[in-house]
Amino acid sequence: MTTGTPAEPQRRLDRVLDPAYLVGLDDADTDQLHQMKAECNELETEASFVRRLAQARIDILEAEARRREEGGSLADLIGNLSQILADPGPRPGPAQAHLPQMLAPSPEIQWTRGLETLVGDATLARLPDLSDEELADVRRQLGELEAEVSTVRKSLHGVLHRLEMELAQRIQAAQ
Repeated sequence: MTTGTPAEPQRRLDRVLDPAYLVGLDDADTDQLHQMKAECNELETEASFVRRLAQARIDILEAEARRREEGGSLADLIGNLSQILADPGPRPGPAQAHLPQMLAPSPEIQWTRGLETLVGDATLARLPDLSDEELADVRRQLGELEAEVSTVRKSLHGVLHRLEMELAQRIQAAQ
């Protein structure tokens, strides 16, 4: 007889990133492989969404910190949001990009493990009221969240790559 609390249900993300997820691919039929790939693509889309939200919040918080240092009004910050949120960085080439099939994440996204307030609008709504210390703390937490999500995305890309390789081998074998 065991005692203690029952185990929490495992999140899809944890299940997909568990090494056991890829065990037995040789025995899986092609439909199962396609379903697994679709699930990974959906999770990658969700991770990309959370990562971009975190990055956008970081950009806004950094702009607010600069505004406080250099002077300027909240209206100035709001007026510059389109420039603050513009992504001037280079995009990966098609060979390096895992382009999601879906353009938006599932509404049931369960990612942030208690950090929902960091990527929610409540923090931004309170932006003028945050002290410099609170602003720096939220920025630090968002940086940690962004780093965690980036690591998970990289792991998801590894799972996707393995599934794509298995599917490609099957196509090649069928020819």
